[in-house]
Amino acid sequence: MKIISKTKPKGTEYNELKNMKKAKRIVKAKEDRRRAENKRVNAEARKERRIEGEFYDRVKEVEILGFNKGMLLVRIGEDTEKRSLTYGRRSIDLKENLNLIGSFQLKLFGEMVELKHLKNFAQMKDQIAWAISEDL
Repeated sequence: MKIISKTKPKGTEYNELKNMKKAKRIVKAKEDRRRAENKRVNAEARKERRIEGEFYDRVKEVEILGFNKGMLLVRIGEDTEKRSLTYGRRSIDLKENLNLIGSFQLKLFGEMVELKHLKNFAQMKDQIAWAISEDL
């Protein structure tokens, strides 16, 4: 004698139930892949922010000493170096752009860095602007 379950669906009802379970599995798999991808992207973003933070920590240690003969004097560690100023990857007419002195850039550690990120920019801003205007 064959036992027939009264609670288990038969025929087309069984196929519909099976298809619904399969659809749920597919949706769950997609969600899991999406979450894993988001975790990877977030980890990469955290790593980039950490590297950028370390770079700007090194930049904040660079001290402005003054401006002489068209070159900015900076102290990097124990060394005093001369660096030329640029504005947006091009040479600038310094006299016309003195109000934008914080956006002037110089090359430090292989990257273009704005003056406003340097250690004592706030104290030296007026002195640099005066030296640039006198030099020109």
